[in-house]
Amino acid sequence: MGKITRLVVLSSELPSDMHLLIYELHADVTIKETCYGLLIHGEEVTVKALVNTIRKIDPGAFIKERGFVPGDPRRCRADRGGGARPGFYSIQKEYEILPALASAIAELPYKEAPAATRKPEKISVERLRKIVEAE
Repeated sequence: MGKITRLVVLSSELPSDMHLLIYELHADVTIKETCYGLLIHGEEVTVKALVNTIRKIDPGAFIKERGFVPGDPRRCRADRGGGARPGFYSIQKEYEILPALASAIAELPYKEAPAATRKPEKISVERLRKIVEAE
């Protein structure tokens, strides 16, 4: 297994509090604190274990893969001459609605499997033609 990076957008905890908590776990990872959460980079097994811990502490945390390690010059603002990172404004909007999403997720019945959905039957080409011609 190789190294991976995860972007963690927190819904309730302050990034600095979560940052300190991860350091207290003595995990061999690189952590970069951001205004919305953390970037965690390290061995896949370790990062996934930390992500599971974060999800227990903050069930509404948004966690996704990130293709770049913290400080990568292709994403680093210092190397690009400043300004917002590509995608920052999307994360900023998502961050604003994250508490509402977290409370909705908390109400989901996790212990029960979701009901199976039934796909509607496809209509035939002839039926589609009749619908179009009727218009």
